[in-house]
Amino acid sequence: MRTLQLDPLTDSRWQTFIDGARGASVFHHPAWLGLVGNRYRYPMTALCVAGDDGEIVAGIPLAKVSSLLTGRRLVAVPFSDICPPAYAPDAGEEAVVALSQALADARTGTGIDVEVRWRMEDVPGARVVESFLTHRLALEPDADAVLARASKSQVRRAIAKARREGVVATPGTDRAALADFYALHEQTRRRQEVPVQPRDFILRFEELFARGLGYVMISRHEGRPIAAAVFLTYGGILTYKYGASDEEFLNLRPNHLLFAEAIRRGCEEGLRELDFGRTDPDNEGLTRFKRSWGAEEERLAYTYVADRAPKDGHGLAERVVAEAIRRGPPSTGRVIGTALYRHVG
Repeated sequence: MRTLQLDPLTDSRWQTFIDGARGASVFHHPAWLGLVGNRYRYPMTALCVAGDDGEIVAGIPLAKVSSLLTGRRLVAVPFSDICPPAYAPDAGEEAVVALSQALADARTGTGIDVEVRWRMEDVPGARVVESFLTHRLALEPDADAVLARASKSQVRRAIAKARREGVVATPGTDRAALADFYALHEQTRRRQEVPVQPRDFILRFEELFARGLGYVMISRHEGRPIAAAVFLTYGGILTYKYGASDEEFLNLRPNHLLFAEAIRRGCEEGLRELDFGRTDPDNEGLTRFKRSWGAEEERLAYTYVADRAPKDGHGLAERVVAEAIRRGPPSTGRVIGTALYRHVG
């Protein structure tokens, strides 16, 4: 076997590989890598292992982050909660070992730390840190059977209440739907005291949607958007990416309804799994919400090929940002997000 690097945005071998690979998700897709790379000026590469016949048997995308604030590093992949290595269906242990060694060699050869958003304990010199939770819900053609696995008291009653109150959840893929989401996104991020994603980044999700890679599910009450979520789809997986809501209308349970409709749509489309994304263990409310759907919970670990792993917890910088957003005008979170997100990924 041999290792090689290729351009995942232009080399058709990458798309061909991930279309049939184990572990590949929307975060491996050239459209996602192009969106993130172009918006935040990250050069993208794919580190691959090829068999004796030249066919790719293992690979992982890497973005080169160069920042005066956070340093240089190779990341798989910025703005992706989970990005494991991908393997051909018949790849064996030899391919796993070869890719793990290639990641260690990437760090040795460049002097740049490597961050993989997945557990890879077999990478030489790696430090594996469990920092988050992940929740996955198995889907099947019978959507009612999937929804029946949810907690009756928390989920099914909430869905029923939303419908009684006249809340309607529908998908959208155009710029207007994304603009509705973004207005709620700004409100939600300010409430959470975290930076807002740049508007042009969110609006460019229309490019993903045009390729059949997702949609926005929006809950409306009397025509007014009151909750919305961005879902991405690829390789049989429905991925929850971003959520937002109007606090004034949370008592109408719009988020429960939009997730129910997304689950039903995923089942109808033959998807096999809903990935709820990562969750901070300290966020007990969000953790309970995801558990209530009957999702399987696991610890999510990140792998750092570096002299030391990042510290856990919220440091001084995060507290300063939160204070600025809390005290500043509504535009503060947007300004900070535009300035800082490129550096943190």
